[in-house]
Amino acid sequence: MSHHWRVIRAGAFHGVRAFLKLMAIVAPVYTAITVLRYTPVLTAFAGFTAPLMRHFGLPGEAALALILGNVINLYAGLGAITALRLPAQQLTVLAVMLLLSHSQILETAVFFRMRAKGWLLWAIRLAVSLLAGLGLGRLLVPAAVVAVAPAPGTEMLARMARTPWVGPGPALTDWAFGLADTGWKMLAVLVGIFVALEYARRYGLLERMLTGLNRLTRHIGLSREAGLPWLGGNVFGIVFGGGLIIESTHAHKLSPRQVTLVATFLALSHGLFEDTAIFVVMGANLFWITVPRLLLAILVTWLLSRILREKPASVPTPGHPSPSRRS
Repeated sequence: MSHHWRVIRAGAFHGVRAFLKLMAIVAPVYTAITVLRYTPVLTAFAGFTAPLMRHFGLPGEAALALILGNVINLYAGLGAITALRLPAQQLTVLAVMLLLSHSQILETAVFFRMRAKGWLLWAIRLAVSLLAGLGLGRLLVPAAVVAVAPAPGTEMLARMARTPWVGPGPALTDWAFGLADTGWKMLAVLVGIFVALEYARRYGLLERMLTGLNRLTRHIGLSREAGLPWLGGNVFGIVFGGGLIIESTHAHKLSPRQVTLVATFLALSHGLFEDTAIFVVMGANLFWITVPRLLLAILVTWLLSRILREKPASVPTPGHPSPSRRS
């Protein structure tokens, strides 16, 4: 019993610590967007971006979440999304686009440290995100919703114009309840995930998972040595698992082709448990934010594995030492 308590306590500690780090990002962005919802600024921004975002079945304000998510990180985009309070279909489309392309500056830096082609991965992520948004927007969001649904900021300003001034109370209540709702959902997800990971670490489940996963990943060109960085990125994400990904990539001396393949898959699909669960508790559809992302990652990685070929090992000519024996 005491052993299980130690495992739960260790996992909960890591979960709470991760929660505090993420809320330090989410809370300021959520606060800023909530304030903007009570001003004409967000409505003006939405009017400017609406013609573009309409192609994705999204309101103009959604562009702000995409910009924040790509330039800063996923959780800055999440803070904007929760403040906008989109319906489930639009939330799902926006979640897929952000999960495919976010934290471009920080995560591209990790890919560079892996010795992958960061510029190529940046372009792939952005292109796949836009294509997925176009497809899912037409599939999930009815045209009538895009055509007639008023922007959240416009609706709020109209309501404020009809209501006498009652002070900042309603706005503060709106902000507090919204942030608290987001916070407890994130905390529950993170603690649960880190407790599960702690059990997996204590009971040696990772090695068994690597053996089983290799039977699948080899079909998209990944070697068994690429399994650890692949698993680390899918479990912990690029940022939190960055150290594990970089170290395992270097320790196993992966070839440039293997580095490119594992980095490509992780660029499109990582943090499968944590990031996915957070969007699900916010109201996104589990199937649509998981399956298309995995299929796109598999397809793009498989195509690259057919294009890229391992360089043949150099054969020493008579009178010349092999590269491995040079001083």
